[in-house]
Amino acid sequence: MKLQLRLALAVSVCTFLASSAFAQSFYWNTASARSQALGGIYVPSTDDAIDALAANPAGLTALSGRTLDLSASLTLPRGSFSDSVNNSAQLSKTPGALPYGAFGMPIRHSRFSFGVGFTPDLMSVGNWHYVDAPGVAGVSYGLQEQKSAILAGRAMAGLGVVLNPKISIGVSLGADYNSNTLDAPYIFQQQPVLQGLKTLLDLHTTGYGWNGSVGALIRPTRTVEFGLAWKSSTTIVSHGAASGDAYAQFAALGLAGVPSSFTYAAQVRNVLPQSVLANVAWRVNPRWLVAFQADWIHWHGAFGTLPVTLTNGTNAAINGLVNSTALQDGVPLDWKDQYSFHVGAERLLTERTSLRFGYAHANDPVPSSTLSPLTAAIMSNQISTGLIYHPGRSNFELAYSYDPTAQAQVQQSALLSGEYNNSIVRVGTQTITLNYSLRF
Repeated sequence: MKLQLRLALAVSVCTFLASSAFAQSFYWNTASARSQALGGIYVPSTDDAIDALAANPAGLTALSGRTLDLSASLTLPRGSFSDSVNNSAQLSKTPGALPYGAFGMPIRHSRFSFGVGFTPDLMSVGNWHYVDAPGVAGVSYGLQEQKSAILAGRAMAGLGVVLNPKISIGVSLGADYNSNTLDAPYIFQQQPVLQGLKTLLDLHTTGYGWNGSVGALIRPTRTVEFGLAWKSSTTIVSHGAASGDAYAQFAALGLAGVPSSFTYAAQVRNVLPQSVLANVAWRVNPRWLVAFQADWIHWHGAFGTLPVTLTNGTNAAINGLVNSTALQDGVPLDWKDQYSFHVGAERLLTERTSLRFGYAHANDPVPSSTLSPLTAAIMSNQISTGLIYHPGRSNFELAYSYDPTAQAQVQQSALLSGEYNNSIVRVGTQTITLNYSLRF
């Protein structure tokens, strides 16, 4: 219970601070300012406990002493949406901030190291204002806030061990706390009686699940290091409440004057995908380091359909229509697996400062058939840079990444009832990450 309370508090902070943010890698395989500056590549470091836990727990063996790692990321979004009734409706540009951190250390003079921390796992937030396009029987709820958020934060503990001077391995166990929000006109997709009908819906659920990761570091020479890590999938069944009002749909069905508001107990089943990353870092000379990384994220096995269960309904008309106080629906997603490729370099400028830069490219996992502004994780390119200043036992790091605006067009949507046909979504972000680490 104490663990659940702490996780709930941590993610509540994230939920409060996070804003409209879609990034090329909103599913976080790495988290520190250093990896962001290198284009999303994890390179083990003597003072990077955050990425050792988030990316590859074998990296805990690289820590040279007790290390406290604190980070904060600020995301600046931009985007627009056009369809039959909207001409370049804008994504909210309110920036979102997110704090996280980790602690790690070698265990005395043994071959073991351990770490604990909290990092983001998945941050998908879209906050729009646009006119609801007419659906079945011309039903529209007019200008509405259209907000969707799937947030997951991972509290974890990890252990690394040096097998020999050339090989280290590590494992971690994490608890993901998940928060889901949907505040928008909702079209029933699979419920047999209500299929295609639309209501205003305000849904909030929270829950938690477990996952793990394993990793290895291989050092064939003093200047080359390979890394390989796998993170398991996470199944989270979250619970909460849903409320709404179907007044426009009731009127179109000839039920004007019938009470149209409702409340339900809500359950959402989320699956966060398993992933694999593989990288190599080459210390070319004392001043230059270059690195490469490839990631695979199994979205196809996780984001197929988003099941939603509503129970204990309070609206007599809806209960009578479906002959039940419960509703079972599912939102089709049909995401594809994502493959990303990263290249980065670090240049030592002085004894205390280094410059980093990187580039990443990934395929878009979201098919146009199920794309909407609320699921527009469509960015595929990212450029980044960063600077580190390390006076003594402290490190101050700054990273900046830019995701150029990407565009996706829907011709014929598979989502009912045609509201997203012939629509265009454009999104892009900028992210600034600050990191402070202390060895003591």
